[in-house]
Amino acid sequence: MRCVSLLSLLLSGILPAFAQQPDSLGSRKLHEVEIIARKPETFAAGSRQTSIDSTFLKNNRSASLAEILQNATPVYVKTYGQGMLSSLAFRGTSASHTAVLWNGFNISLPTVGQLDFSLIPVSGLETVALQHGSAGSNFGSGAIGGSVLLNSAESFAPGLKVQAQQDLGSFGRKYSNLGGSYGWEKAGVATSVFRNSVRNDFAFINTAKFGKPEEKQQNAAVEQRGFTLNANWKPSEKSNLNWQNWYTDQENEVQPNMVVANTHAMMQNRNLRSTAVWNLRSGFGQTSVRGAFFHDFMRFSDDNQPASDTDIKTYQAQAEHGFIIRGKLNLNVGADLQYFSGEVDGYKEPVSELRNSVFALLRYDLFEKLHLNLNYRQAFVPGFDPPPVPSIGFLYEFIQTEKNTVRWKGNIARGYRVPTLNDRYWPTGNENLRPEDSWNYETGLQHRFSKNHFTSEAEITAYALHVNNWIQWLPTEATIWTPQNLKKVNASGLEFSGKITYRFSSWNLNLRGNYAYTRSVQKASYFISDEPLNKQLVYTPLHTASALAGLGYKTWLLNLNGTFTGERFTDAENEIALPAFMLFHVSGSKTLEIGKCRFQVIGHINNLTNTVYQNLQYYAMPGRNYNVSLRFNLD
Repeated sequence: MRCVSLLSLLLSGILPAFAQQPDSLGSRKLHEVEIIARKPETFAAGSRQTSIDSTFLKNNRSASLAEILQNATPVYVKTYGQGMLSSLAFRGTSASHTAVLWNGFNISLPTVGQLDFSLIPVSGLETVALQHGSAGSNFGSGAIGGSVLLNSAESFAPGLKVQAQQDLGSFGRKYSNLGGSYGWEKAGVATSVFRNSVRNDFAFINTAKFGKPEEKQQNAAVEQRGFTLNANWKPSEKSNLNWQNWYTDQENEVQPNMVVANTHAMMQNRNLRSTAVWNLRSGFGQTSVRGAFFHDFMRFSDDNQPASDTDIKTYQAQAEHGFIIRGKLNLNVGADLQYFSGEVDGYKEPVSELRNSVFALLRYDLFEKLHLNLNYRQAFVPGFDPPPVPSIGFLYEFIQTEKNTVRWKGNIARGYRVPTLNDRYWPTGNENLRPEDSWNYETGLQHRFSKNHFTSEAEITAYALHVNNWIQWLPTEATIWTPQNLKKVNASGLEFSGKITYRFSSWNLNLRGNYAYTRSVQKASYFISDEPLNKQLVYTPLHTASALAGLGYKTWLLNLNGTFTGERFTDAENEIALPAFMLFHVSGSKTLEIGKCRFQVIGHINNLTNTVYQNLQYYAMPGRNYNVSLRFNLD
């Protein structure tokens, strides 16, 4: 009864908030066929991968994906203000060179070839991982600089589980979430609803005005609602069916920068995403058939123009068969299809497009310490000729003892990006564009040490990335802008990550760190002779880093998170730069268990040192701010 009473207090804060408002083998016999699930790392030997810590995700489940990636990775997240449009750029490339996949399907908008990470709540995600570098053979168009891999839960524990959360924070922030799951022996269902709102009326120093006066941010409020609905069914020991849905509805004012008038710009986004996956195991491996439907709607308006709408429907289908022979050869072959249809204010007429591709992914465990992979994909797009995209990689464990493991890895991969719908169908678009084409080369070392209660892991990677036919919008006459295959860009750098875990008695200590050095320059211009060469690309910091320290004692937990973003040039000549900045965030939590009920209180202090900084030029960011989260779980 005590558990129920405490839950009722929590729900009294949540429910009113909701009331307010997706032999070839010939005749030879196959032996020892094993079944494994398709995982990205299975066919990515030699390439760098980063997984976001599950505890960090849970502690920050009310945050957007943009905030998670900014605080837990060294990848540069460009944001146009607090909670505003946010994009991600790997290894010195642009936002459109990042592929974003949810449950194996690309969810980047075909109009612009990228995704706004501020629109993605992490509360509906089970895992978040990054694959660095070109990976067109694995993920198709757009996977040039890197890929973001998002997955929702596919199965649910038996019995009833309930969770509720209520957050209150600075600048009028309120976040509410209520969800639950129920699992049977062969089936399960889970759902959640959430609402997030914030006024974002924070004080900031206007560095663009004489005297640098303090002002209050205007026109930056955000309101987001949504739900998730997932189900799984296992009709037999050899088959299962998963159905996953995710919907968000967000209305936000568009934060003006410090040097323009407030035109009361508004943005509305409605995103429905739904996938279904059927898996069948047999004596010859595992067959997967997947389907997806995405509906993305966006409306923009301000004082100077009527509302402009973008309405895109995307249908995707995939079929894949995979198996392992003799425990050494892992082969997946398949095909996928994408169909876009859309109505965009600004296009002359509705547009549609059909894309498809075939692929083969092979991993060969030559012996226990050496793993090889060879992947290949060929895409087919009307009016274009995407290049074939192979990749080859290796992972070699040349030291393997009880306490130490040292691995050498390497990878060569090709990537490509088909021009977006806006690139081609905007009134000043260019239908003669060629696909962008990249080659990624990388090598690195991994080390793991474990003794008693102490574990350490470290990885360092060096890479070189070459992108040809880079598409850039530029003025051709007066103020008319049009896209061209303008330049060749070379990027190179180092990436380092480390992790230490130590447990003693009732204490546990976790330390994580990431660092990236990124040099990205234009090496050639195909049409403009006076463009500066060998200069760092705009908004590409040479140095980025993040660190997380966590100390736990029984049911208490203290976390300190720090991020560093180096200076970014805002002009092609590298004469004007935004200063580097460092941010610190601290959080503490206490967990209380009563029977099957678990209560947790988490307090956050963001921008602990009250740093004045700009992520992008003239866009204000908040100083020190606070958030308190009360959570309930019934297991």
